[in-house]
Amino acid sequence: MKKIMFLLFYLLLLPVSAGFAADAPVFNPEKEPWKEPFFPIQSITLTYDLATATLHVEAAHPSNNWERDYVRMMTVSLNGQEVSTLNYYHQTSAKGFSDDVSLKAQVGDVISVDVFCTQGSSMTQAITVAAADNSATNDATVNSAN
Repeated sequence: MKKIMFLLFYLLLLPVSAGFAADAPVFNPEKEPWKEPFFPIQSITLTYDLATATLHVEAAHPSNNWERDYVRMMTVSLNGQEVSTLNYYHQTSAKGFSDDVSLKAQVGDVISVDVFCTQGSSMTQAITVAAADNSATNDATVNSAN
């Protein structure tokens, strides 16, 4: 009797569990946008133009939904002192983010930029203002993906 009960239980349980496996959920961004995969900030490129006193910032941050997963904030520091905090409400493209910031700096100054994503990733990039070609050189990059 025990063998028959075990066999019946096994025969009934196996088709039920196989049915659940066949109906595994598939990601549908229309119905469940909160499950959409996100990508951390990958890189930051900084350039400074002495002639126009402008810092150009480009952050590589791919996004499938750049109205939802985007660079939300950027802080700019000059020689260790924060001089600007900028908030954003969407990204400029699906590939990344860019912005120009007016900033008066002199040769030898260190400009540091922190960029933060809505999904928790962040990155820091610093440059030192150089005189020869009115540009700057990259110093360091720090990543953080939560």
